[in-house]
Amino acid sequence: MDLMDALRTRRALREFTGGLVDDVTIEELVGAAVLAPSAVNLQPWAFAVVRGTERLRALSAEARRYALAHLPAGSPLATHVADPAFEIFHGAAVLVVICAINGETQSFEDCCLAGQNFMLAAHAKGLGTCWIGLSRAWLNDPSVKSELGIPADWHPTAPIILGHPLTLPAPTPREKARIVWCQ
Repeated sequence: MDLMDALRTRRALREFTGGLVDDVTIEELVGAAVLAPSAVNLQPWAFAVVRGTERLRALSAEARRYALAHLPAGSPLATHVADPAFEIFHGAAVLVVICAINGETQSFEDCCLAGQNFMLAAHAKGLGTCWIGLSRAWLNDPSVKSELGIPADWHPTAPIILGHPLTLPAPTPREKARIVWCQ
């Protein structure tokens, strides 16, 4: 797939078939993620992988309760998250959490770069992804890290669901880029 076509056609997927994604494919996508640039080549990332639609449904319920309890007053997300049918992980087969493995400020951005590589590589393989930022605070809770087996000193930064797309959403309109040409 041509890079520009991948950028134009990748979508945030929230409907999945429930089909499994094999470990080899997940490892290939992680291999693409670690090709991302990083500050002074620290490569500050590690990957926590949670598999299974039913496991993710159960975790969605936990993450939803946490989000409801911690959303700021007046958040436009509150009504959406309060819907009992809302699943944070959208029925995906896999959750890949890219974690910063040190406290360097730039490491969090580096994990975000790795996340973009991961999502584009998944798209090139015909898989769907969605970055689930709403789950980040929950994933950083010490009890959740312990439950999932994420080391206490890792910082979940880029939670991305992965699966086989049920449908491909239409493109969302983009605003014209704001550019300031500096002197």
